[in-house]
Amino acid sequence: MTDKTHAAIAALDGKGAVGAVQVATPTALEAAEVMIKVEYAAMIAPDTYATDLGFFVDAYPYVLGYTVAGFVVRVGAGAEGFKDGDSVVAFAYGPSKRKAMQQYVVQPYTVCAKVPDNLPLDQAATIPDNFVCAFYTLFNQLGLPHPPASLASSTPPPQATTPILIYGAGSTAGQYAIQLLHHAGYKNIIATASPRHHESLRSMGATHVFDYNSERLEAEVAAAVGGEGKVPLVLDGVTAEATIKKIAGLVSPNGKVALLLPIKEGDKVTVHTSQGGMYQELRPDRTPMPEGVKVIGVKTFFYHEDEYLKENLMPKILPQLLEAGVIRPVRVRLMDKGSFLERVEEGLELLRTNKVSGEKVVVKVD
Repeated sequence: MTDKTHAAIAALDGKGAVGAVQVATPTALEAAEVMIKVEYAAMIAPDTYATDLGFFVDAYPYVLGYTVAGFVVRVGAGAEGFKDGDSVVAFAYGPSKRKAMQQYVVQPYTVCAKVPDNLPLDQAATIPDNFVCAFYTLFNQLGLPHPPASLASSTPPPQATTPILIYGAGSTAGQYAIQLLHHAGYKNIIATASPRHHESLRSMGATHVFDYNSERLEAEVAAAVGGEGKVPLVLDGVTAEATIKKIAGLVSPNGKVALLLPIKEGDKVTVHTSQGGMYQELRPDRTPMPEGVKVIGVKTFFYHEDEYLKENLMPKILPQLLEAGVIRPVRVRLMDKGSFLERVEEGLELLRTNKVSGEKVVVKVD
C-alpha cells in the first residue's frame, strides 16, 4: 500500500449515516486482479440494508455500491483478456474494499467484463449484478440447462414451451431474466409487473404480461398457461411476503420457486425500519406454498461456487451478449448533480422510499 488515497462514500454506523471518506489506493495487484478507474457506480436495495441496518457489513466505514463501470488502469498477472484502457463493468460484491462507490477499485478479473465502445458507461453500470442474479437463478438454481456460451443456438432447449413465470418482472433482475430466457429459446415466458412496464417487457420477449395487482391474476395466468392452469417454474423478483403469497396460488403442486433473498415483510423491495423487517429463509410457520413445491432461496453472491460460472459468466459470456446486442441495459436513474456524497444520499433516499421502478440508480463518480 501507499500513502496515496482516493475518495469513497461509505456507511458509517448502520443507523443511516453516510459520509465521504478517504481510503487507501493500492499500488500493487495480486494475481488475476485488475484496477479500475470508476466512472459510474450503481446502487440497489441492499445498499440501504447496509446503511440503515448494518446488514452485510464487515467493518465501518463500509463503502457502498454493487456495480462498477469504468476503465482499466492496471492489470495483474493472470488477468486474462484485460488490458489498460479497456472499458469494463464489474460486479462489486464482497468486502468494503471491493465495493463500487469509490474513485478506484481493485477486482478479481472473474467479476469483470469488457463492454463495447458504443455502450455508454452509465448504461453499462446497470448490468452486472442483476444480470448475474438472473443467469445464476435460471441456469443454476432453477436447473434449466446451461445454454451455449454464446446463447446462440438454433436448437430449442428441452423445456422451450414450459411456462416460466417471472413475478415482479419490472425489477432489473426480472428484465434481465426475460432477455436471457427469450434469447435461450424459451417460448412461454409469463411476466407480472405494473402496467407501465408491460410494453417494454413484451419487447424483451415476454409472451404474456399481467398486472400483479389484478384481482383476476390467478384466472388470467391459468388461461395463458392452459392445462392444469399452474406454472411449474417461478422466479420472484421482489421476494416479499405478499408476493410469495400470490405466487403460492400460481405455482404447480410440484413446481419450483426461486426467491431472490432476503425475504421482506410486507410487499416492498426495500426495508429499513427495523432488523425484523426481513429474513433469509422461508419459515415453515410463514410459508403459504402448497406441499410439494420446492422453494429455493437464491444468494447471488454464491455464484462463484459454480466453477463454470466463475470462469465464464462475467469475463466471457456477458461480453459476447453485449457485443451481439442480446442484452440491453435497463433505464438509468442518473445521479450527477451536487457533490459525490449528495448524489449517493439522493440515491439512497429513492431506494428507501420505493421510488425506483424498472430502472437502476447510477451515480457519477468523481
